[in-house]
Amino acid sequence: MIIEVRRAEILAAARQRGGVGLQELSRRFHVSIPTIRRDLSALAERGLLRRVHGGAVPLAAVPPVLPDASAASGGDVQAAAALVEPGMAIGVSGRRLGVRLAALVGDVPGLTLVTPMLAVARAVRNASATVLLVGGVRTPSGSHAGPLAEQTLQGLHLDIAFVEPCAPGDALAAATDQAMLRRASRRVHL
Repeated sequence: MIIEVRRAEILAAARQRGGVGLQELSRRFHVSIPTIRRDLSALAERGLLRRVHGGAVPLAAVPPVLPDASAASGGDVQAAAALVEPGMAIGVSGRRLGVRLAALVGDVPGLTLVTPMLAVARAVRNASATVLLVGGVRTPSGSHAGPLAEQTLQGLHLDIAFVEPCAPGDALAAATDQAMLRRASRRVHL
């Protein structure tokens, strides 16, 4: 099993159940307890878990919304698209509204669009636009999320991040959306 996939599954289990134990994880993934300790330490270093005796607990079941995020009025994708200017790097996450936004902004000159959603990436038809599809574990909302996607996002700077709420209970996608929001100068909720 790929290390990042195992870590994403560990994080999901911790968030779903409120915590995970070393023995349980060792049995589930058929790896040694020292390997699980390294996984938990790596997730703790990223600020996703807190190590406790015998396991780990999530720092938050669903990450909080950042305070300076603005909402596109009533899901007004047209108004959100009007914020995008030539040469910008933007992040787009979401299903229906994210796909509509990507289709609207795809012709903006010099655009770089970053997304964890394959459907959003496909909506950009302009071959001159740069589209970066961040990878991770596929989640119920269709996002490719988790620690690998979050690590990729940490190395980026976005002018604007547009995020549509993900499916309820999709903690990995929510964490990836929060990572995208943290990397943006301006934040917009669709």
